[in-house]
Amino acid sequence: MIWGECGVEGDQVVVALRGWRRIVATRGTIRFPLASIVRIDHDPSARAHVIIGLHQWRKHGQGVWRVGTYHGLDGWSFWSIGLGRNAVLIECSGERLHYVVIEVEDARRTVREIRVAAAKVTGLLPGGLEASPPAPARGPDRRDSRDQGELATGDN
Repeated sequence: MIWGECGVEGDQVVVALRGWRRIVATRGTIRFPLASIVRIDHDPSARAHVIIGLHQWRKHGQGVWRVGTYHGLDGWSFWSIGLGRNAVLIECSGERLHYVVIEVEDARRTVREIRVAAAKVTGLLPGGLEASPPAPARGPDRRDSRDQGELATGDN
């Protein structure tokens, strides 16, 4: 089931809900800058990773669906998911919403598109690692003690 859409417009991420979810959530669309993204993943078990306070203590988990803005131990989060099979978890920094969790049609494609767009804005690689200059080349006979230990134990 598709609970909403998540895409990139310019230098912002736009999350738009569909159908009755727009009414229940009281916010049909949210926007935040690509530069604020700390992490984005396809996470079917997002409910276990983002704690939203007392709602977490209900018998048998959190219920079938979660829509709207919630306050938890980690701050504010915005949700639009059912079972969560295609849930995209976005963690932000410097924004009111610390987490955005939305179930989309194709989670892997959505994550890939946002990572590539964020890489252009922030200078990070699509995997989330900072681009670093290449290490200086060493000669074949110049090894430090750590390299010797790795060779001796076979941990290459």
